[in-house]
Amino acid sequence: MTKILAISEANAIAFHAMALIAKSTTSINAIKIAEITNSSKHHTSKVLQRLVKEGLLGSTRGPTGGFFLKKPANEIKLIDILKAIEGEVELTKCPIDNPVCPFGTCLMGDICYEIGKTMVDYLSDNNLQYIVENIDSDKKFF
Repeated sequence: MTKILAISEANAIAFHAMALIAKSTTSINAIKIAEITNSSKHHTSKVLQRLVKEGLLGSTRGPTGGFFLKKPANEIKLIDILKAIEGEVELTKCPIDNPVCPFGTCLMGDICYEIGKTMVDYLSDNNLQYIVENIDSDKKFF
């Protein structure tokens, strides 16, 4: 079965890791995040390091080390997380980036652009705090 809309595994790890870190009262390490998200610890570590490099997370070493938010969750827009992993977002009308459609107009109409714009607007309008507030409060990770 195909998915109409999907995000990369790296983005999925980034969004989940950021929410877990924001929800945690102490720093949390990459191994624990990988276990909770059912992701490869190596891929999780790479994603977390990218988030550190982009200034969204900080890290401490040692037995009680881990990752922490560099600024409050309500100041981290979801689009910032996406951009940290993927780079700048480009909205295009053509789903296959054809500069000229052989039919003169896109067979899909503007739906691809509209879906992309809706997603970018959602990510731009919401912050990490929004995600944390909407996590099932009964679920205990730590």
